Amino acid sequence: MDAEQEVISVHEDGRPDRPWIADGSCPVETCGTVDSRIYAPPPMNLVFPEVVPGDALRISASTFQNWKRCPGNAEARLRGLHPPESRHSFAGSLAHRLFKRHLTDGPIPEEEFAMVCRQEIGSTNLKFRLAEAGLRKMSDLEPLFDEARDLYRRFRMLPAGGFREGEVSLEHPLPDAGITLVGVVDAVFEDDGGVRLVDWKTGGVHDPEAQMGFYAMLWALARGELPAAVEALSVRSGEVYRDTPTWETARSVAEEVAEMVSSLRTAWERGGDADRYGGPWCSWCPVLEECPEGQTASRLLD
Repeated sequence: MDAEQEVISVHEDGRPDRPWIADGSCPVETCGTVDSRIYAPPPMNLVFPEVVPGDALRISASTFQNWKRCPGNAEARLRGLHPPESRHSFAGSLAHRLFKRHLTDGPIPEEEFAMVCRQEIGSTNLKFRLAEAGLRKMSDLEPLFDEARDLYRRFRMLPAGGFREGEVSLEHPLPDAGITLVGVVDAVFEDDGGVRLVDWKTGGVHDPEAQMGFYAMLWALARGELPAAVEALSVRSGEVYRDTPTWETARSVAEEVAEMVSSLRTAWERGGDADRYGGPWCSWCPVLEECPEGQTASRLLD
């Protein structure tokens, strides 16, 4: 070995077992073709794990989040069963449309607010959800507009610097696995450190770790880079969840998603159902009426 070279130990991801300096390099001497003064880390990539073969599936962040809470809930949604529409959830969806309109077109004047709400309902799939939410008369919309107006007023107080795009649809097909990973990120911001993915909450933040971890993994697969940060923010309360994804955490989420797919396909192959666990989420579960665990949980939480 030449006097100018030395063998160094490295971590599993390829980083040298030495301190990094501010520009991301590591002042060490190395072997091979790398510059003798600077260690250049290899480019990172994310490979989705192998899964048990089966029917084609579309996996979203909410599916993964529901599976972490209750596999039976996620299974029902994958089979096309969804909880009934409520006025509260409809108002939240309308508020999200108003948030995007504000960021892309500017503030909504108060005197135009009701008209803008009607425009957003009429030009999106919200119009198909009116009847299911019990909104059959024009007078039914006024309380809904008031709720959306309150959320919008709170939203206007949030900083919007660095906004890049809203309601960003992500889709990453994995033909070998027979699955497609999908998601819609409410807003993407460009900060000094990179891209920040934001999910607006019109209620509480609750437990967004699985959802935001899924978005980070999906962004890495679809865009080839990690977001610098993921953030879930409650417009109603101001509560914020923020995390800095790493390639290790993205791989961990990918492994959990693969485990979900394999476990569900294995259960279906054997003619069984996924496990069910009671909790606060049971109130909006599509199979509550046939789930003893969920009914017990709902009675305890009433």
